[in-house]
Amino acid sequence: MRRPSPVLTAGCALLLCVSSTGVVTARVTAAAPAAFSDRILPNGAAITVVRSGEVEVAFIGSPGSSVEATSSGSSVQASMRSTRPKTARDATAYRDAGRSVIGDLVALGMPRAEAEKQFGDLATLEGDAAVVTRQRVRISEPLRAIQGAASTPYDAQCSSINVADGKITGYGCSTFFLVHKDGDDWWLTTKMKVSAHSNDESWFSPKRLTQLGWRASWSAGNVLYDWDPYQTRAVGSCLTLTVKSSSPWAEVSVQGTVCPDSLGPWAVTTARSGGIWNGMERGTDYEGALATQAVHSPPGAPLSYQSAWTLSYCDLWCN
Repeated sequence: MRRPSPVLTAGCALLLCVSSTGVVTARVTAAAPAAFSDRILPNGAAITVVRSGEVEVAFIGSPGSSVEATSSGSSVQASMRSTRPKTARDATAYRDAGRSVIGDLVALGMPRAEAEKQFGDLATLEGDAAVVTRQRVRISEPLRAIQGAASTPYDAQCSSINVADGKITGYGCSTFFLVHKDGDDWWLTTKMKVSAHSNDESWFSPKRLTQLGWRASWSAGNVLYDWDPYQTRAVGSCLTLTVKSSSPWAEVSVQGTVCPDSLGPWAVTTARSGGIWNGMERGTDYEGALATQAVHSPPGAPLSYQSAWTLSYCDLWCN
């Protein structure tokens, strides 16, 4: 069932640099001078690495995307925006290039076994049965006709996280699935997950995560039909949670471990949603946030979307 429309909220818009050469470009706001590098892989994916002070952010996505990272004290935000044409040929470009979510994460430096364990359910629309054991999905016949393999992502945006000179690390992804297409009237679903932890084992003033979130935003004209998490859920101990969204054309879910204190929606508007974890990292345990979307992109709405993550941490014994 469709969610009631969220209230539009005011906020600061990210300034993005878009390259006319097709290579990902980056912009950084931070106290220290920033440097970035671009690399195009043989399968056409573009990797941008942004370095500034104690922060290093890498994104992998479609060429022509734009990246921004912002660092302020013990808080870091980063994002990638992509714009794609609504054409039948482009609808299968990700699959035709030989890209995969696991392959993208490996290209960012994540060990393959760990990528499959943590992000296997983002790799296909149905989810990896070895990772998600109870998941239902309904797929439209028109989708099978336009994509052949209905489970293949339409696109993916993934990031590696390196904060506080490597004391805090992690990975996150959005995977987008085209589940119905009627001319320029498109329906998509999004799976999102981010996982990070501190490896700081110093006895004095260790750094610990206090917030971790991932979200996906869409350009004007696109509308969220459904999203999850829909409300904040208190978490008293580390639990395996499932979030799910549905539309007239497909139902998707993502599963992951969420630890105290809560998982909730992150800055939801009519065309933006995500999941955000708030709490206090226990030792060097991994923390995670997850979310799903169902999105309607009607005729006339440009297919432009952005993945963004946020991370905060504390030290001095987190006082």
